[in-house]
Amino acid sequence: MINFPKTIRLTLIFIFIPALFLFAGNGGENGFAFLKVDVDGRAAGMAGAYTAISSDAGASFWNPAGLAAAQGKTFIIMHNVWLADISQEFAAVHFIKGKHNFAASVNLMTIPDIEIRSEKPSDQPDGKVDAINFSAALSYARTIANTWQVGLSVKYLFEKYYISSAPGWAVDFGLQKRQIIKDLDWGLTVQNLGKMSKLSQIETPLPLMIRSGLGYRLPYILFDKNPLVAAELQYIKDENIYFRFGAQVDIREYLSLRSGVILGGEDNHFTTGLSLKYAAYHLDYAFVPFQYDLGNSHRFSFGMNF
Repeated sequence: MINFPKTIRLTLIFIFIPALFLFAGNGGENGFAFLKVDVDGRAAGMAGAYTAISSDAGASFWNPAGLAAAQGKTFIIMHNVWLADISQEFAAVHFIKGKHNFAASVNLMTIPDIEIRSEKPSDQPDGKVDAINFSAALSYARTIANTWQVGLSVKYLFEKYYISSAPGWAVDFGLQKRQIIKDLDWGLTVQNLGKMSKLSQIETPLPLMIRSGLGYRLPYILFDKNPLVAAELQYIKDENIYFRFGAQVDIREYLSLRSGVILGGEDNHFTTGLSLKYAAYHLDYAFVPFQYDLGNSHRFSFGMNF
């Protein structure tokens, strides 16, 4: 029998056990699309190439294992002005830091002014309603074997349209390895393993995802600091494979600039953003344009260490 080192065994467990759930699910197009929408101005500015480098409260969305790499307790809140007046709110707090790390987060997307029409054709709708998608998560992480972080998020899900609503649940598994070689980090996460109850007569399929990426501090100095680059592969079951690339340059202690690109299918687009920092506080902005003149997305987030 082959005797794999402990770190290799751990990696295999985190890849293949969640993958059994991932590929055992039913086929079909995914719903609950807001779980795929990037949160946090910093992460969005880097095109969402964030699985390997997340290390604050936002890791509860990106990779729960990153909570164990945090330097301290953090809080983050975000507002996303998305397409067609759709808005998204996200908030997370890393409230226990140490050997055992805990964070809580909420994610809400509101789709306004959906027209209600009866079976009989008419020029005017019978009315308008808002659709709501909601997620609340509790995340846990710890460090093992010095440079490995493992994490888990358990999520309560809820959707509502008109008079119909449905709850659901999902879990995320996360793994990070710090300093594979000098200044190179790796991350893996399997997200949205779970199911929804039926909304009216239909059960909404969740967007099951596998993400793996690298983060690297370049070995040369620019503006007195090492630039950060990240690359990530994202697989969404029954949809597509995306390649995400991002970079961050720290211009001053108080200013960082970011950019990135997302490649895959017809969804190719670039991202850009910036961060203003003062003491324990930071304000982040990300601009994400869409193809075919569909509009632009603006993400504003505020974070703090405490």
